[in-house]
Amino acid sequence: MQQTAPYPEILAGLVKRLFYRQHLGWRVWLEDDCQRDKPGRHSGESRGLTLVVQRCGPNTYHPEHVMAVNHYFPVPPATYNLESWQRWLFDRLGDVDTHERMEDFAIADSPGSEHVVRPYAPVHKPGWDPYLVTVEATALDRRTSFRGELNPQ
Repeated sequence: MQQTAPYPEILAGLVKRLFYRQHLGWRVWLEDDCQRDKPGRHSGESRGLTLVVQRCGPNTYHPEHVMAVNHYFPVPPATYNLESWQRWLFDRLGDVDTHERMEDFAIADSPGSEHVVRPYAPVHKPGWDPYLVTVEATALDRRTSFRGELNPQ
């Protein structure tokens, strides 16, 4: 696959002027020809102009450790105007916020319990969109109608 578009100067200008959570250890930049997916770890290599959003802070699963995580977003081959690029950038930051919220949302097994479940924890494995909010459900859940009646197979 190959796509062509002019370099998004408008987006680059927005990224350079962006103020977003620097006080919390976040950084945002554009990286040309960034290798997002490495061959062998994914179904193929993915690379190109990429918006990188780095979040540096406590590890959700081990808060005693500070870690930096890069979130990679392929820049679409588009000829957007200022408003469209601005909204695209805003939505990508929202994707990172959603991902972090999915990791941070935890419910204790019972009152006073330290064991928690994370029902919306993102799926990080290859092939999955790590910004997609997933909900686990059983086949029985899926066959049950909104009235609580079990539908046939």
